[in-house]
Amino acid sequence: KEKKARRSGMAARPIEGKAMGAMGAMGGEGERDGGEGKDNGDEGVVGMDVEKKVVGAAEAKHEIPEGHPSELDAQNYPHTIEIRKDKITARYAGKGNHTNDFGTVRTDKPVPSGVNIYYFEVEIVNAGSRGSIVIGFSTKDFLLTRQAGTERDSVGYRGDDGKKYKDVSVGQNYGPFFGTGDIIGCGISVYTNSVFYTKNGRSLGTAFESVRGVLYPSISLHSPDEMIRINLGERDFEYDINGHRADEKAKYDFKVMNTSVDEARLAPLIREFLAHSGYSRSLRSFDLVRGFEEKEQKMLDKTRQLLGGSDVKSSRNLLSTPTRVKTKKKSSSAKRVKPSHSSSAANSERPGSAKKARDNSKDRSPSTKVSVKSKKIEEKGNPELRLADRRKIYEMIVSGHIKDAKLCIKEHFPKAMDMKLEFALDCQQFIEFMREGEVDKAIEYARSNLSHMHSLLTDKQKALLGHVMGMLAYEDLKNSPVANLLSLDERQELAVTINSCIMVSLGESATSRLELLLKQLQAVKDEERKCNNGMGPPFVVS
Repeated sequence: KEKKARRSGMAARPIEGKAMGAMGAMGGEGERDGGEGKDNGDEGVVGMDVEKKVVGAAEAKHEIPEGHPSELDAQNYPHTIEIRKDKITARYAGKGNHTNDFGTVRTDKPVPSGVNIYYFEVEIVNAGSRGSIVIGFSTKDFLLTRQAGTERDSVGYRGDDGKKYKDVSVGQNYGPFFGTGDIIGCGISVYTNSVFYTKNGRSLGTAFESVRGVLYPSISLHSPDEMIRINLGERDFEYDINGHRADEKAKYDFKVMNTSVDEARLAPLIREFLAHSGYSRSLRSFDLVRGFEEKEQKMLDKTRQLLGGSDVKSSRNLLSTPTRVKTKKKSSSAKRVKPSHSSSAANSERPGSAKKARDNSKDRSPSTKVSVKSKKIEEKGNPELRLADRRKIYEMIVSGHIKDAKLCIKEHFPKAMDMKLEFALDCQQFIEFMREGEVDKAIEYARSNLSHMHSLLTDKQKALLGHVMGMLAYEDLKNSPVANLLSLDERQELAVTINSCIMVSLGESATSRLELLLKQLQAVKDEERKCNNGMGPPFVVS
């Protein structure tokens, strides 16, 4: 009677989710009352199942994501373990006299690879005679008759001594003891490769670090009548795991955002990307709005000389508000002076050219100056080489004028026009004819430009050609299996590819330094994830 009274008091504790644990404990204790553990065990389990149905109806149910552990592995477990029909409750049915007769039960699936933090909870329905329950993780090859944490590639937190175990038989002090009615949570963080625990909704802190591998949530039992019930997310957790996830992400983001980067190195990367990709207008705007320190300093020096040493705060002000020098109307030399252009005119060696420069600069915006500079740079050879021509070709392709783009490439970049590039352009031209409903023109174009290439094509190109020619089989192309060919993204991708080919023909890299930097970052993150056995979501630049 005293035991039942204590259990009733436990069930009345205002801790959410523990009513089930207390009622389950009553069923479990029924197995031990009077020392008739095995004889009365079935009755206790039946009582627990009935009570679970009643209480479980009031519990919040959640759908476990596909690929996540959803139940205990009912196919592989030692003979000392009994797994109930619900497949989330397990009981130790052995004697627990030796170190090699532990009963370890694990989940049906390992920790999913697409999450940064994985967490589960275990309700101690009955602590048994000794309470030697261990909660943690283990690999698929772990020997299930051993205690989690005492064998290689496993970790565990034990209830009767409060110690943590990792690959050793002797534990280290970690947290409080736990027993009947307690809810122990266990989680692993990909951010730090660490394992942490919680007790009754309160964090116990990090227990293990450098934990890697394909891991399964695991519980080891070792004294008669021990019983646990696992929560893999189908019910509300006692611990605020969503808040924990948010905190961990905030810490990681803070560390990333506070990593110092030399902005002087970032700006040239952006500028080179704009030039390499052919974004001429964006490049001019970038130069005008941001500017480089060296360019600003030179402009300031020239302006000071022109204005007789007057104080000029910023060259950007000169670009937006030209300074005017007031002179008499009759003076032939009286001209409006724009400091951003007049310095080059003043230093000109030929008077005639100075006048011409002034006349041309009357309506010239600052962006014109940048394009002139770009033209000078283009002559030296760099990513800005032939920027205007490349941009023109890019815009032709994106707007669907493939014939014009093809002629322009042959005229300005003949070295870039190889069979591979010509094949890609001809396929796109065929698509453009089909887009406009000009089927006869498409067929005639294919006969004239694509049929003679067939024997020279690679298997990949032949597959593409077959996909493109498949457009002839459908009347409603927009709702056909080849509808993706009509996407404007196809034009965009072709334009980028052709720009890369042109850059290679000019002796430049096929990709910009910024793209190479992102590729290197992607490769590093992929390798990091590979070393972590695929844990954590794939890296995406957002």
